[in-house]
Amino acid sequence: MSTITFIIATVIIAYLSASGCYHLLLAVASKRKAKPICKFDGRKRKMLVLVPAYQEDSVIIRSTKRNMNLRYKYPKTHFDYVVISDGLKESTNDKLSALGAEVLKVNFEKSTKVKSLQAAIAKYENAYEGVIILDADNVVNMNLLFKASHYLSCGFDAIQGLRAAANAQTSVALMDGLSEAANTEMLCKGANRLGFSSKLSGSGMVFDYHLFKSLIFQLEAIGGFDKELELALTKQGVHIKYAQDIIVFDEKVSNTQAFAKQRGRWLQAQYSFFFKSLKSALLSLSQGNMDHFHKVMQLALPPRVLAPMLLFCAIAYAILINSLALTTLSIFGLSATLTSYLMVLPSQELAKNTITILRSIPKLTWGAIRAIGFMKASKTQFLHTQHKLVSS
Repeated sequence: MSTITFIIATVIIAYLSASGCYHLLLAVASKRKAKPICKFDGRKRKMLVLVPAYQEDSVIIRSTKRNMNLRYKYPKTHFDYVVISDGLKESTNDKLSALGAEVLKVNFEKSTKVKSLQAAIAKYENAYEGVIILDADNVVNMNLLFKASHYLSCGFDAIQGLRAAANAQTSVALMDGLSEAANTEMLCKGANRLGFSSKLSGSGMVFDYHLFKSLIFQLEAIGGFDKELELALTKQGVHIKYAQDIIVFDEKVSNTQAFAKQRGRWLQAQYSFFFKSLKSALLSLSQGNMDHFHKVMQLALPPRVLAPMLLFCAIAYAILINSLALTTLSIFGLSATLTSYLMVLPSQELAKNTITILRSIPKLTWGAIRAIGFMKASKTQFLHTQHKLVSS
């Protein structure tokens, strides 16, 4: 084996192992108790709830019907529920209006979530104090607006809520839900416990209205706008708070095709923003803005579905070339990765679905590999994840 090949293998294995150690650190940190937030002042802030809906006729009526029950829990005069209708049928728009939602019709040559949100903020300029972003399939807890007001009253200007799985009818949906649960524990809760900003997840997000308005028109993302928004917030010195008591129920992808397209869109956004932000990360580091630096470095993480498989391959490779150092490093990295997931995922859920999880691994690994092929397409077009009506 050539020296160059050995060096490349060492760098890759070290990178994967370092990622595993980082996840383990976050998993351990997530077990620390959170500091209580301030006492709610009781003031009901005026909220703007925005729901971008791109060709989501199959789910938007159901979610809106449920979410409009917020009117019976929070003063109707203190919030507007706006569905941003991009490609919805007229019959769907009429039903949404009948349910009490406001419908903002938009039409773009190339649709993106950012463009929809920009159109909504440009139109809705009343005296709002907070803005909440939901996906078209999201169903919320009825205390959503009170909880959002509470966190805003405590001085948090950017908040990520808990996106709980709404469905687990297929093995892919189950694994997608477990994957998000693990990421939430580590990248939201764990990061917060270490003093860093939570990640944003695209929905279940609450922002100070004026802060969001000042940033949304700076964004240009085709996909992964939450990554671009994370970077803009932390660069400005805004801390992103994780709030596990702000709960939205989110539909998980139910087949490998949807999984591959979704992950391809996410990976393209992740690595694109990583390379674009390296310069600002170094500048932030020199200025003492560790939160922004950490957020950029987080974008360098490997795909979490592929990382364990790659470390398994690394162990086999290291044994094959008879390298004790690489074998030890690979085993250490794999152990750290698996331990981090075992720490943050509910043991009862894992035990109950062990067979399903093991059977799903090859399917999801293949889906993650296919996702790499979707990365190129997502550079120029928004790869929409189509939602389906699910029972809950």
